[in-house]
Amino acid sequence: MKRIESPQNPLVKTIRRLAQPRQREDKFLLEGRKLVNAALEARIAQIDTVVVSSTFAGSVPENVLTVELPERLFTSVSHLDSPDGILAVAKRPPRAELQSGGLLVVCAGIQDPGNLGAIVRVAEAAGVSALVTLDGSADPFGPKAVRGSMGSVLRLPICELESGNGLEALEGFRLAALVPRDGIDYREADYARPMAILLGREGAGLDPSLLARAELMITIPMLGEVGSLNVATAAALVLFEAARRET
Repeated sequence: MKRIESPQNPLVKTIRRLAQPRQREDKFLLEGRKLVNAALEARIAQIDTVVVSSTFAGSVPENVLTVELPERLFTSVSHLDSPDGILAVAKRPPRAELQSGGLLVVCAGIQDPGNLGAIVRVAEAAGVSALVTLDGSADPFGPKAVRGSMGSVLRLPICELESGNGLEALEGFRLAALVPRDGIDYREADYARPMAILLGREGAGLDPSLLARAELMITIPMLGEVGSLNVATAAALVLFEAARRET
């Protein structure tokens, strides 16, 4: 196992950059034993390098390139409050090709990476075929989104599209917009597939140009003075209702 001790080593610099990305990269960071193990088991992500602390007590498959850092250096590059001694640099998967049929989730400008990661996790759990992100959305392979997905980003097909011409990829899917009011009760909506459910950004909601393309508006009725739900919570209610209809 190779040992690196210099903070100026190119791999160490790469890890620091991926921990606080300013733009989309062709690699992404996985931190923690659960995520690294999920990546090693998944068919989508390809591990480039596993990095362990000198105090790490676990094991790594022999066919995976593994590098050791002194504990202090490892802690300094980790983005976690309590790192468990292992992280990995993985190659970003190619953009997923959307298959005809099924149920899609379209994230249109979801800017909070934690929310986006939670939506990815919910989408996998509800049996969604693929998740689509449009311009203005957080990077689904950014560190906070990856952690928020709890590894689902490694298994669920993800397709990043542009908001304009990219919507042509959704041709053949019924577009349903999740809106805070004046839509059909989500418990009564028609979820006949193929369908793509549009989720808008926190606060502002969906762009009017996207709303104009939707043939169905879906709303979650609420009591009291609550005006809206967290977008990941709202997505969970609607997606599991859609999944229930399929069983």
